[in-house]
Amino acid sequence: MATLTSQQVKDLSKQFYVIFGAIGRYREARWSELSKSQHQKLSQLQRSIYNYSDNLLALSAVLKLKEVDNELTEINKVTQQVDEAIEQAQQIDRVIGIAAKVVALGGAVVSQSPLAIVSSLADLTQDVGGEA
Repeated sequence: MATLTSQQVKDLSKQFYVIFGAIGRYREARWSELSKSQHQKLSQLQRSIYNYSDNLLALSAVLKLKEVDNELTEINKVTQQVDEAIEQAQQIDRVIGIAAKVVALGGAVVSQSPLAIVSSLADLTQDVGGEA
């Protein structure tokens, strides 16, 4: 199975919580019809589902921190490359192009869009890793 993203894990957490609520509504609607053992079994299962929902939400936060850490590591690497590319640039158009890509990366970071960050970072890395 592929690694899940923070958002995917957060979505799973919500889905587990929705199921938790559905079981609660089922129990409430049939309260007098269910035996004590049926109530206990549903209660135990419901509690487990709720716990998984909570655990998934916590995991989502941890994954988000790891995603940010990976992106920051990549940004740190490309910063040195950008500095060197600007120092070695012979044409103003080259400096303007690099600066424009740095602005795009900044916008992606501020928007907190992981796809935009990855795309902008890859574009900038490709540019400064190439001809200086």
